Amino acid sequence: SGVVVLAESHISIHTWPERNFAAVDIFMCGACDPHLAIPVMQRLFQAKRLEVNEERRGRVAA
Repeated sequence: SGVVVLAESHISIHTWPERNFAAVDIFMCGACDPHLAIPVMQRLFQAKRLEVNEERRGRVAA
């Protein structure tokens, strides 16, 4: 398990190796696209199954 803190973002990974399970939280602000990290994480963890939940935070001005 671990956390990477970036200027306006963070990625946290919580792992349960005994259950072959990892939960990854990708939080990004600004012009970054967190969806680009999904295939990278899937490849690195060699995930056979993937479930994505998206929660939009804060106020988005149109």
